[in-house]
Amino acid sequence: MRRLCIALATVGIAVCSVACTGGSGTAAPTSGPSATGEGSAVPSATPTAPASISASAAPATASISLTEWKVVVTGAIKSGATDLTIKDVGVAAHEFLVFKSDLDPSAYPTDKNGDIVEDGPGVELVSDGENIDPGGTQTRTIDLTPGKYLFVCNIPSHFKNGMYTVVTVAP
Repeated sequence: MRRLCIALATVGIAVCSVACTGGSGTAAPTSGPSATGEGSAVPSATPTAPASISASAAPATASISLTEWKVVVTGAIKSGATDLTIKDVGVAAHEFLVFKSDLDPSAYPTDKNGDIVEDGPGVELVSDGENIDPGGTQTRTIDLTPGKYLFVCNIPSHFKNGMYTVVTVAP
């Protein structure tokens, strides 16, 4: 019992010693960003220096796979900067467009062939890039605000054949 008391007293003295010697006044992270994009921090030993999380969080990341008549999204799509890696895993060239609109995809403005009119009423083209050949990859960063988006390939007849997905970005 006496050894336990001595051990506890030694630990208490060591903790007080560290706390009293000061420090940088910043919190040290205990791990990297979590799946929700938030880091965790250990409180500072100095009462006047509260723990904080860096205000400049890394962008969310997502992978987009394009194949015949599908747009598949994996990863985090959040409000703010999002890094996208777009891969054409199909047998034909595809493109990747991002529109913001409250319209249902069936209500998007289309031309006589059923392709989206990219500057049509009620839709805002947020991101466009070069066509991607089969097996190719493209990266880009987009800044998303809360709302409803359409991720789509608008190469002739691809939208009409269902090559799109609706993504809702929460605040």
